[in-house]
Amino acid sequence: MRKTVLEMWAEANEKIESVSAEALAQELDSGAVLLLDVRLPVEIERRGTIAGSVPVPRGVVEWWADPESPYFRPDGVFGDFDQRVVTFCDGGGNGAFTAVALKELGYRNVATLVGGFYGWSAAGLPTVADPKARSGGA
Repeated sequence: MRKTVLEMWAEANEKIESVSAEALAQELDSGAVLLLDVRLPVEIERRGTIAGSVPVPRGVVEWWADPESPYFRPDGVFGDFDQRVVTFCDGGGNGAFTAVALKELGYRNVATLVGGFYGWSAAGLPTVADPKARSGGA
């Protein structure tokens, strides 16, 4: 049976926790969140990102996050299956798909940002031009 991408997105959102921009801002203050920006590098360069986020393009997340993968990134980003991980993209779809993939890989405390980067910006929360600029968060 064929599904539309919007149906797939709705199903993904049913499988994962969603966190509002305001709630994420509070979580980031704790410093205990791995925040993954799964947008393409060109999107991050064009619009900026959330301070403390780690850029991991959507197309490589599973490869980098799975310890069984030959491309696993054991550089402190992935491997702690209990760490709080929050994903985001521009509008929410790829963030939700990424969160589902991470759950399927065994990450137990995964959420996605409601509305993605657009939701964060619409809430009036700060952004940075450089993804390596860190203040709180991961």
